[in-house]
Amino acid sequence: MDFPEILLILLVALIVLGPEKTIELATKLGELLRKIKETWDELRYQMYLENLNKRIMEETEKTNQDEEKSTLEYIEEIKAQEVKEDEPRATQDAPDGTPEGTETKTN
Repeated sequence: MDFPEILLILLVALIVLGPEKTIELATKLGELLRKIKETWDELRYQMYLENLNKRIMEETEKTNQDEEKSTLEYIEEIKAQEVKEDEPRATQDAPDGTPEGTETKTN
């Protein structure tokens, strides 16, 4: 609504309701508009906070995924090293089958 439209409505209300009722009506309309504005501002603030929390959650999830990936890569590297260490090595057993460096007991 433009200012001329509001002025026309108030003029008609002044004629129909009279000066006392028009002032009461204007006061109540002013309070109603103030409450609507406060409610709208609160709603916008809540939407802003929700959007901000959503972004934070997405960033946290992304960071956690990156950390999880790096942890998994580290674990895979450790496992690969263990597999390399567990590979069979060439042994030099004695001719009788005992491992080298052990003494056999003779009677």
